[in-house]
Amino acid sequence: METGADLLRFFLYYLPGRGAGCKMFKNNVKEALTFLMYKALFSAAVFVIMAILIRIPAVQSFDVSVIQALESVRHPVLTAVFKALTELGSSGFMLPLMLALTLVLAVYKKAAASLYLYLLFFVERTANEALKGWIARERPAINPLVHEPSYSFPSGHSMNAASMYPFIAFLLLLCIPFFQKHSRAVYVWTGLLVGLIGISRMYLGVHYMTDVISGFSLGLALFFIFKKIGEKYPLVRQK
Repeated sequence: METGADLLRFFLYYLPGRGAGCKMFKNNVKEALTFLMYKALFSAAVFVIMAILIRIPAVQSFDVSVIQALESVRHPVLTAVFKALTELGSSGFMLPLMLALTLVLAVYKKAAASLYLYLLFFVERTANEALKGWIARERPAINPLVHEPSYSFPSGHSMNAASMYPFIAFLLLLCIPFFQKHSRAVYVWTGLLVGLIGISRMYLGVHYMTDVISGFSLGLALFFIFKKIGEKYPLVRQK
């Protein structure tokens, strides 16, 4: 069923006096809207709040103090670890990871499920680049350990991590029995990885905390939306 058709039904039948025949559809719409309002829309609201806060001098000072605090604990071993972690959130790493996941899912005859992953990546990257150019926040100038030519807000690596890794976990739990048996471990490791990638961006001095929080919030908003789409319109059959 097409999304446009669903929306048309909603506006035609979700009106007073249309009878009880649309009750099931109304319940489905209500469930979907509740999901989006309390998860995706909340996450998007956090981004809007961050975009406002970064204009406030006190918040800017706090952002700088966080970078300085992390700079004070830099160590060669930590630097090597965080440089490796930050690569896990890069677009250059995501593309081969997505291809590898598609091949794994193909073994289980469920490669089609990864199509939403590619669409999510395209939407997420497009949104990130557009917002960076629009907001045009300069990166921290406090001894960065790596060079990043683009603007700072929102963090692209954090947005990658918060959208892609949870959706990859969703696909693994949906399609592969081994991961279904170890769902708790999947949740924990996914959350840990996403958090560490965000910290790595601040440790390396290329993002403020508000950049990272905004990247997380938008990434999660997109994840929630695409997860709902994947559940409502599955591309593979579940046994």
